[in-house]
Amino acid sequence: MAGNDGDDRPFTGMETGRRADSAAGAGAFLSVHFDAVRIRLLIGFASFVAWVNLLICFEGLLRDTVAYGGGVVRDPLFVAAMLVAGVVLIVAATCAPRVLAEKGLSPHGITWGLALLGVLGGASGVVGVALSALAISNTTAVWAAATALGCMTGLFVAAYTLAWGSVVAAFDMREILVVICAALCLQWVPFVGVVLMGSLGKAALAAGLPLLSWWCLRGFVDELAQARSALGARRARSEGAAGRIARGDFVTGRVAAALFCFAFVVQFVWTCNIVMGEEPLSEGLFWLVYVCVLVVSTLTMVVILGLMERWRSYRMELFYRMAFAFGVLGSVALPLAYNHLFFSYAVIYVAYALIVATMWMLAWSVAFMRKVPSPRVIGCVFGLQYLALPCGFAAAKLMQWWAGAQASSGLLPYVGFAAVAVLVVAYVLVLPERTLLLLSPRLLRLSHESLDERCGDVARAFGLTEREGEVFALLARGRDVGYIEQALFISRNTVNTHRKNLYRKLGIHTQQELLSLIEDGLA
Repeated sequence: MAGNDGDDRPFTGMETGRRADSAAGAGAFLSVHFDAVRIRLLIGFASFVAWVNLLICFEGLLRDTVAYGGGVVRDPLFVAAMLVAGVVLIVAATCAPRVLAEKGLSPHGITWGLALLGVLGGASGVVGVALSALAISNTTAVWAAATALGCMTGLFVAAYTLAWGSVVAAFDMREILVVICAALCLQWVPFVGVVLMGSLGKAALAAGLPLLSWWCLRGFVDELAQARSALGARRARSEGAAGRIARGDFVTGRVAAALFCFAFVVQFVWTCNIVMGEEPLSEGLFWLVYVCVLVVSTLTMVVILGLMERWRSYRMELFYRMAFAFGVLGSVALPLAYNHLFFSYAVIYVAYALIVATMWMLAWSVAFMRKVPSPRVIGCVFGLQYLALPCGFAAAKLMQWWAGAQASSGLLPYVGFAAVAVLVVAYVLVLPERTLLLLSPRLLRLSHESLDERCGDVARAFGLTEREGEVFALLARGRDVGYIEQALFISRNTVNTHRKNLYRKLGIHTQQELLSLIEDGLA
């Protein structure tokens, strides 16, 4: 396994996968070799994301028979869990790097901490399934119990999101991109059969998936400990050099805000499908919805990965474009075919699957390319995602309450328009495709080399001075003039002078040409 130690120098271990890839074919761009390490990552990560979605989706483990939406237990548990998980992750994004740097955690402590949280998650899921099976009406006692279970669930979700985020950040993305996509497709497999399961089967699934995720995660405890140690070392170096830690990265905020918009729209459209249609989707079709989601999301990811392999470059914008396209289709289909909700319901799920895959890749890119600690990136990005889900749910419920049951379907055109408008704002203004260029790991063709080393090779080849080389390396990471000014303790005019000189020496005019130059130099 190869990854970065927080300062973009790869730490190594578990190299069997890379050697097998080399033996299978040195020309392969993306690794498709599934050794024991990657199989453990695949199963553990898929188990976690599947469990989370089984608890928050309307057709998951907590569906009851009190009303069509089945939300007597699911709704309060979902809202509480996502609010707690979101707040914990946002706090972790602010405090975790400092706390982890000051207080190291041993591998033994990490293992037992994750085990206790896994048991907590499994227990909350089992009790939630039992409560939904026994609920016969929407009473205050049921609501209070479900809310308490949601708080327990939120702690588990937040902790395991951070843990799996640290594991993903420890790999080179070209080694595990196929694994991540496969896991995000396999998460839909349990949904196909959950509708047909009885309470015992649902309880077994609720208890088993968190424990299976923990069992796989424990194999990466050494990597988690190394990441935390590297974070402390990096903090010490930063404090020694500048007396403070670098401020938050603006790209992280853009990625998080874009995911908030997409998650809000997905949950908003989901809920409107349930509460605002005149003829809601038949429960007998739920399994078919997830078969379609599984097939379409798998085919889409296979095509995108195939194009990446053919073009031999990371093309994260392809995931982003397809998520946007499916999101718009699902939003438009809701008012156009509200008497036949199958299409809208399935398509918006595909959009959700693709945008989550996109954001995991972007979170990795922010951590690696821009040297932002992975807890800060994961906490900010997915914390806002979890907060967006109850916000979208509340918006749909508020609209239903305001319009009344009889007039709900008349508002669906406005629902579709509002959803598309939010997606367009996210895609065009919040996180436009040009921002993805700042996170492009196309430059990382050889997994064992760091970006600093590559920038050094280009600087030597074109005769850049030492200071110009430093400015060049920061520009290659997408840094702006203001950041370079503070990082190198030089004036803005000096930065602009160095930038003009190195652009002249390199024969380029824009930052995009700079990125292309590095990539071409590695060919």
